[in-house]
Amino acid sequence: MSEEMAEIKKRRSFRGVSAEQRQAERHRKFVDAGLQLFGTHGFYNTKVRELCAEAHLTERYFYESFKSLEELFAEVYREAVEGMQQHILMAIMGQSHQGSLALIRAGLEAFLKFVRQDPRVARILFIEVPQVRMEHGSLIEETMNGFDRMLTQFGNTLFPPPKNPLIQMDLIAAGLNGSNAHIVARWVYGGFQQPLEVILENCFAVFAGVADYLSGEKVANSVS
Repeated sequence: MSEEMAEIKKRRSFRGVSAEQRQAERHRKFVDAGLQLFGTHGFYNTKVRELCAEAHLTERYFYESFKSLEELFAEVYREAVEGMQQHILMAIMGQSHQGSLALIRAGLEAFLKFVRQDPRVARILFIEVPQVRMEHGSLIEETMNGFDRMLTQFGNTLFPPPKNPLIQMDLIAAGLNGSNAHIVARWVYGGFQQPLEVILENCFAVFAGVADYLSGEKVANSVS
């Protein structure tokens, strides 16, 4: 084997780990560091050098994976939303034999438990994102639009078809998303002082009101 080929092989693999694997590991460390610092100190109080210290890597490796802090923040946010969506879907699938209102309640409860279980995620979703979005909206807009699309799909499945031709489910979904986001943001800002059951009931009331309007019938008190 020539010296040139030996050098190429050495670069490609170190202790049985390929260069691509090592880069992926560094990428992962920066995402984890971003969750920690953005979720505790906030986006605008976090610097690249602090992220590198948290990840135990150099700035060279940061810019190997990300063009900017905003790009890293967008990825941390995207992962949080994807985790939340999976958590909600699993809860709904576990209640697939129930009626529409019971499914809505199960999804909302899973959503609230996901938010409460990690204060870092809660801060990113409901405190940091609204601020960062004002200046760097394009980086996170697609993720937010994706969440709206998921709610639209749920709405088309769970709610009866609207009788009013002016009603559009994508707008209803955006309204539900915004309403619940404001309720939960107050909960997060307040340090989760109110019981989860209180937040759940008020979020559910918004969905139940929409279901009532769309069906043209009164929503029963019971969700069974």
